[in-house]
Amino acid sequence: MIKKLMNSGGDQGVTIDPARLCPGLFVRLDLGWMAHNFMFNQFRITTDAQVRELQALGLSAITYYPARSTARPLDLADGVPSGGTEAGADPTGEDISHAAGAEGAEEDAEAGESLPQVEDGSGEAEEPAAPRVSEKEVQAQRLAARRAEIAQCERRYAAAAAGVKSVMRDVFPAGDKAVSTARKLVGDTVDGLAEAGEIVIHLMNEKLADETAYFHVLNVMVLSILLGRELKLPPEVLRVLGEAALFHDLGKLKVPESVLRNDKRNRHEEDFFRLHTTYGREIARDLGSLAAAACDVIEYHHEQMDGKGYPKGLSGQHVPLLARLVGITNHYDNLCNPLNLDAAMTPAEALTHMFRNESEAWDKAVLQAFIRLLGVYPPGSLVQLSNGNIALVVAVNHADLLRPSVMVFDPSIPREDALVVDLIEHSDVEIDVVLNPRELDRAALAYLSPRRKMSYYHSKRTQ
Repeated sequence: MIKKLMNSGGDQGVTIDPARLCPGLFVRLDLGWMAHNFMFNQFRITTDAQVRELQALGLSAITYYPARSTARPLDLADGVPSGGTEAGADPTGEDISHAAGAEGAEEDAEAGESLPQVEDGSGEAEEPAAPRVSEKEVQAQRLAARRAEIAQCERRYAAAAAGVKSVMRDVFPAGDKAVSTARKLVGDTVDGLAEAGEIVIHLMNEKLADETAYFHVLNVMVLSILLGRELKLPPEVLRVLGEAALFHDLGKLKVPESVLRNDKRNRHEEDFFRLHTTYGREIARDLGSLAAAACDVIEYHHEQMDGKGYPKGLSGQHVPLLARLVGITNHYDNLCNPLNLDAAMTPAEALTHMFRNESEAWDKAVLQAFIRLLGVYPPGSLVQLSNGNIALVVAVNHADLLRPSVMVFDPSIPREDALVVDLIEHSDVEIDVVLNPRELDRAALAYLSPRRKMSYYHSKRTQ
């Protein structure tokens, strides 16, 4: 059974003398990441070499977690595991020797793997310290490059948000300009997604000023284009889909804020709110340059396959394909980012809810493609790794949906320098369980997900 290390009263850390370390103990180092030669600050010991390296750190004490360990600390009195039995057996007869501890911990080998020594080409290994520091610096450079990718994605998102703001501002006074700006924004997005190695990413920066007001439009646009690409729609259709998604809530420009921002609308207010689909079609028609398929999406993105949507109660194949796509991405984003943020679902909860509780409302093939797109662990998911770390999923690796990129919570590392790990590159570390934000303490939640709203964009993966 998987144990949740953090905030779990049944798995408290115990401080021990480093001389009592042995393979199989799950330990945590209260040091900065650059202060040791291990990839993570907490991990299960797998070799005697790791024991020696941990002891060489010169710490007076090290914390270990009994519930995550497969061995017991050594007894300093006689050099065998505590409890008075010889290595290889405990009073219950269970094998807890160093070998058993190492065998049970093989899956976490890389979690605490010491970085290898580097040879200078002469056939002789260099002095141990210098090569290890060099390897650590290589890891640091990779992390810096990954953070640079995220920062670049942030800048592109901010520019796109500003573009959406400009589009909505110009709809009435300068409709042609609004459509032209929208087409450039959509075209740039589609062209960017045409390049290999793209990912969906949960943004981690709050420096977006008032452009965050347009995050919903951007989320729906980006996710819709990605979903359309997952369904292998041609580029020209993706452009129409992107324009439709960008303008899908156009009619809300005619609905008062007092109605839009009220999450407890009465029947009359709800009827007024639902008119935004009809208003949107009217505004789109007046613009005159949007494709007919885009206008259909604007009017029908709240229709459902079971006929229970609005404004016309269309069902099945009568709901246009592009409207089905935008309907799914729009609803997903609303579940993750509702008006009342206390009711927000996690990305995984939202997908599960749509699949299990609302499957009749959605095109099953499109919904399955959307789930495949976002992966088993959608961006924005909080997870516990097999090495005990708590992390935030920041990107989907479509080569292996079980191994996304994650940002690791480590209070000893400043958040701006947070460890971002691609689990594809660390095959012995995996995700144990998805966590609910309510299961984390405030420090961990603030570190991993300071914004309560999810935002998505795309970025190219550099090799």
